[in-house]
Amino acid sequence: MTSAKLGSFLRKGHLDRETMKQQPQRTVRRRRSPVHRAAKYLAVIDMQKISRPTQDKSPSELSTQSSRTSLQLLMSSNSSQHLLEDQVLCPICLDVFRNPVTTACGHNFCMTCLQSFWDHQADTGETYYCPQCREAFPSRPRLCKNVILGEMVACFTLAKSQTSGPLWGLAGPTDVPCDFCSPQKLKATKSCLQCMASLCEKHLHSHFEDPLFQEHQLLDPVWDLKNRLCRKHRKLRQMYCRTEGSCVCGACLLEEHQNHDTTPLEDERARKEVEVRKIQANVENQMLIIASDSQKHQGRVSFLSKLIQTMREEVNTCFSEILHEVKQLQMKVLDFVENEETVALGMLGNSMQQSHSRLLKLEGDSVWLHGLLANKSDEQFLQEFPTLKHFPACVEPLLGTNCEETQSFLQLPETLAQLRIRLMDIGLNFINQLLLKGIRMNSYEVLPATVDRKTLLQNYCNLNFDSSMASEELFLFKETHSVLNLGILLEPSTTSPLPGFKQWPQVLCCPGLSEGCHYWETEVSDSWMCLGVTYRRNPSMSGRHRRNIVYLLGRNPYSWCLEWDSLKFSVWHNNTQTVLHGSYHHTLGVALDFRAGCLSFYGVAGDVSLLYRFLTSFLEPLYPAVMVSSGASLTLKQYPEA
Repeated sequence: MTSAKLGSFLRKGHLDRETMKQQPQRTVRRRRSPVHRAAKYLAVIDMQKISRPTQDKSPSELSTQSSRTSLQLLMSSNSSQHLLEDQVLCPICLDVFRNPVTTACGHNFCMTCLQSFWDHQADTGETYYCPQCREAFPSRPRLCKNVILGEMVACFTLAKSQTSGPLWGLAGPTDVPCDFCSPQKLKATKSCLQCMASLCEKHLHSHFEDPLFQEHQLLDPVWDLKNRLCRKHRKLRQMYCRTEGSCVCGACLLEEHQNHDTTPLEDERARKEVEVRKIQANVENQMLIIASDSQKHQGRVSFLSKLIQTMREEVNTCFSEILHEVKQLQMKVLDFVENEETVALGMLGNSMQQSHSRLLKLEGDSVWLHGLLANKSDEQFLQEFPTLKHFPACVEPLLGTNCEETQSFLQLPETLAQLRIRLMDIGLNFINQLLLKGIRMNSYEVLPATVDRKTLLQNYCNLNFDSSMASEELFLFKETHSVLNLGILLEPSTTSPLPGFKQWPQVLCCPGLSEGCHYWETEVSDSWMCLGVTYRRNPSMSGRHRRNIVYLLGRNPYSWCLEWDSLKFSVWHNNTQTVLHGSYHHTLGVALDFRAGCLSFYGVAGDVSLLYRFLTSFLEPLYPAVMVSSGASLTLKQYPEA
């Protein structure tokens, strides 16, 4: 089994096992596999065949021939053939069993596959379990070859080749298909330059049997044969001319491409693949940066939604209160108008009542005077005449009440108009100020423009190791600005400004960096190491959170780092890992834009290639820091002209 298949299966098994840990345990009911059912079916067929004469054959020959005949009968049906074929495949390598073994739970595997699987569990310290049903074993089981199943697999392979014949050689995704097969394409074994086609074993017979094809030139199967042939010489183009950048055949090398820089196609492709893989790693790392920023966008959308909802509630509350105050003001003005109306109507009523009383009295006097004049008796007239003395000579004045229309509610409409204008002015002024206090958005570079090393070196910062902030197991070389780790000694130090920082093979650099752009480079060995920045004093060192702090670079919320673990690059922050793409770089560069909150890591090989970029907000000065594992070394590069 290949390492790629094993790695894929182990990853899948690890995920499945983690999933099963989260689910309640269920009782595993052992069932006989279809292989056992097929074997039972074969045994029934063998019992039917035993009535035939067998005196001239040994028991082993009888068993082999009987099983082989039974398998052929079973495989004569397509459905039975596919069913049995699925059951003789190893669940790990997905290939036909090789030296099959059976576990205590009844599942079958290749001996090599199962041994490799349990070797991986032993290296990781996991409990041994069956890769198929996950039944755990207290100790590593002893494996023995399943002889019966091995014989069945051998008979199946033989019967498969006899019954299905050429179908056993169907072309796979990586195989060159036969150009003459239809509809199912078999795997080609040769390519013919004269026929310009690839042929399977069946269609290749004519090239060996018919004299007409004896002169045809046969090659190993070639992809895209028509385009690989030289149109001029009708030969396969197997060389690459670097001088003219074209594929050529052997005859071309002797003619127009003589003395040119040429190389085999495979070698040129291998050289070009290195460049392609570098570009591919750069593209995929950029995808990781964008994906990380997209995750932050989700948080920003959630924050913006909450902010808008809060502001909407603030606006509704404020204007509700304003409308309430305006309503109160309106009620006060209306009360004033109603009070004025009551007073004015009262005064008019009193005036009308006085006028009415005076009118009634005068009417009575008028009647008496009319009676006096109408009296015919002179004697009575003269006797009543002195009564006129009681009538006043000057009647008391009677005052009337009038409403002056031009002076009533003097300038009240104008006052209300001024109030409305002032309210409008205040509202417009408020709106104008509000337009200046909306949501403030700013742009930032998720992916920077292409930058060359010469530009980065303009902001170069020569760093030095801080011996007071170095782990005791590290050796610092001041002259070469190098650090070397010769062992593992994890002893906590209580005198460090960063308690626990020196528990790991780490060292802090100086000076601290803030306010501006900075760049530095390091040369690293091909061993486990971390390169990054950290705050000198941890923001959350106090209280109950201190026990949960991991002081290794990148494993806490106040440090950021790039890690090389001898196999791959990854970046760490707040104990979250992001695996990067790309191969080992002997020289690494770090660029810091403090104000923009940007920390970039570069691979340096002549020019620079971006590995990853952190986008955040830095709250304190940052100090470069490194971690070097046992046997590893790191050197801070110095540029005197910086």
